[in-house]
Amino acid sequence: MSERKNRKRNKEIKAEDVEFDSDENFAFIVGYTSGGAPYGLTHEEMNDIEKENHETDYII
Repeated sequence: MSERKNRKRNKEIKAEDVEFDSDENFAFIVGYTSGGAPYGLTHEEMNDIEKENHETDYII
């Protein structure tokens, strides 16, 4: 396996080990305001990031 694929696999393993909150609005809740409102990455933003990452996997 190439070094790049090993690094990617290690990042994926680490990401799977991390627990995080999500709800119907946020794919990744970073935190909560003092009033209790969540903030973080929306599902749409997360999909865009994953799409960009997937597209760059094929760039040589």
